[in-house]
Amino acid sequence: MTAGRRARVERRWLVGIDRIGAGAVVLSALGFGTLATLTKLAYGAGVPVPTLIAWRFGIAALLVIMALPLEQWRRGQLFGRQPWTDRRRLATAAAVACFVGNTILYLVALQRVSVATAAILFYVYPLVVLTLRLVGWREVPTRRQLAALLAGFSGVTLTLGWRWHTIDLTGSLLMLASASLYAAYIVFGHRGFRDASPVLATACTFSATAVVALALLSVERAPLLIDRSALLPVLGIVVLATVLPVQLFLIGTLRLGPTPAAILGTLEPVASVFVAMMVLSEQLTLVQLVGGLLVLTAAAVISGQGGKP
Repeated sequence: MTAGRRARVERRWLVGIDRIGAGAVVLSALGFGTLATLTKLAYGAGVPVPTLIAWRFGIAALLVIMALPLEQWRRGQLFGRQPWTDRRRLATAAAVACFVGNTILYLVALQRVSVATAAILFYVYPLVVLTLRLVGWREVPTRRQLAALLAGFSGVTLTLGWRWHTIDLTGSLLMLASASLYAAYIVFGHRGFRDASPVLATACTFSATAVVALALLSVERAPLLIDRSALLPVLGIVVLATVLPVQLFLIGTLRLGPTPAAILGTLEPVASVFVAMMVLSEQLTLVQLVGGLLVLTAAAVISGQGGKP
């Protein structure tokens, strides 16, 4: 697809958005939005963090790996046409390491903070991506980007609140660290996987996370088997919050282009908060609501300008 054709496809959402592509991204956001609530339910059923990671990414990796032959037939090349230089291999390894770290920190932090707080804090990652690009690539920020950064980090401050003793500071910092690692994963993955198959990239990250989880199981002597009461939320995490949303987002991105898909993807934290309110009876304070809106607005502005590689 030429650059002009790609630009026309990405502008199409302004005048007549592709309904199938938009629906795929919205369903993806809804799927990802169930992750935090299902994780809370799994914790309530006594599932340790390493066990949850092993189940989630072990099964998900198997499902994605099974799709690799079909992807090979469809694309012809899984690894892309760009040469795998030492720098590209290093970027790929860094991306996988950041994904693993992000996953572990997210699930650990979710043991300490509410779903609503987690959704808002984690969604600072588009702002961190922009910051990494401005620093690493020495880009000059536009006024809109600076305004988005100011609004986003002001939203984080409002979400945490001025009464620091009422929040779990450790859990909040872990969630922000998770978001930062996810942002680094996006930047490194953009350079490492480049034109490689998205299915291959997903298989690599999922498999690496599952291997690390199995190692953690051995170190912490956590059980691999789970109680029957935890089976439903854990399988829900695997299917509804991992495999399906990843593939749906890829479908939506191919039909819409990355910019409108990224903007529609900002529905994810909204869905996360809504599901938590319905299932866990969580509530947002007015100040947190304002902070969340600032973060979402900033993320949408940055995504609309290509801040999410």
